[in-house]
Amino acid sequence: MKGNWLFNRRTDLFLLGLPVWLCWIVFFLLPDRLIYIGVPLWVWVVFILGIDVSHVWSMIFRTYLDPEEFSRHKLTLCLTPIIVFIFSFGVAFLSSDWFWRILAYLAVFHFIKQQYGFMMLYKTRSGDFNSQQVLPDKWVIYLSMFYPLAHWHLVPKRNFSWFIENDFIFLHQWFHHSWLMFMLNVANILYWLIILGWVGQEVWAMRKVGMGINTGKIIWVLTTASNWYLGIIFFNSDLVFSVSNVVAHGVPYLVLITWYVTRKRDLLRRVPLLRLRRVRWALLIIGGSLLLASFEEYGWDLFLNGEKRRFFSHFLPYSFEVLTNPIGRALATAILSLPQITHYIIDGVIWKNNKKNPHLKPILEIDVNQ
Repeated sequence: MKGNWLFNRRTDLFLLGLPVWLCWIVFFLLPDRLIYIGVPLWVWVVFILGIDVSHVWSMIFRTYLDPEEFSRHKLTLCLTPIIVFIFSFGVAFLSSDWFWRILAYLAVFHFIKQQYGFMMLYKTRSGDFNSQQVLPDKWVIYLSMFYPLAHWHLVPKRNFSWFIENDFIFLHQWFHHSWLMFMLNVANILYWLIILGWVGQEVWAMRKVGMGINTGKIIWVLTTASNWYLGIIFFNSDLVFSVSNVVAHGVPYLVLITWYVTRKRDLLRRVPLLRLRRVRWALLIIGGSLLLASFEEYGWDLFLNGEKRRFFSHFLPYSFEVLTNPIGRALATAILSLPQITHYIIDGVIWKNNKKNPHLKPILEIDVNQ
């Protein structure tokens, strides 16, 4: 079955699009004094803990907690955490700064690949493979994120970092400031001309071949471009980029995991789950992921950071001070970052449209050979 939506119009618009659009509306209405105050504790709890860290843990319902999926990917699922731990411990022990720098770039790569992956799902769902494009979809979705990232590396005054201060390598010292700012202002205009030109190309090409406009794909690309541009370039705000990027990345992934798990049960049982059971599965995935995410973040705060004690001390004990021994800190860093890095790597395996993932075809109604 072909379609212009990944799940369906209502789900795509209200769960993949609307949450991040609402974030933009709120940020445009907020006064500057609130935009640039950093990330308040309640925002961290709701968005970072509740969405960002939780979406990482939701992957286990698609892998480790599914016996069939675990069997299909056993070697990857078993070896990845071991290799990641050894590498992480070694790098964190040798240089904490370089550990966070490497992790920041790995996280960026993961975020970019997820946006690209969702776009490819839209294309495959609709059979949208037009070889006559002047501006290929792949180039445009990558441009929508790579240019704001380039801007991040080139502009000297940044109000936020990805993980820690100076985790990205800054390049502004290689250029004359006034010339650089002029070129970036020109690039900002070109960025949107290319994005909007691509939209026009899509509408014209689809009508020319008599196909319906791939509305879902266009909305996904425009949302991605707007989100990265607004957070990094327009606002240059830790609060704006953290919240909007987490929502745009984490919410779609939670929806995809829940959709996959429940639809797979439909297929195996050959009887659709009742709506109440779907809701129960959604609550199990979200609630279980949130619980595991909370223990992970408690570990970060207990052993390494000590910044969220005001929140966690209401529920969990703080029996000692943060670690100061280099080996202990490196060991804790390697263990606590394990879920995140493992998620980055395994995600690149379990969503590939191949014979290792035979349920993707019936669940998302796509052609496994495309």
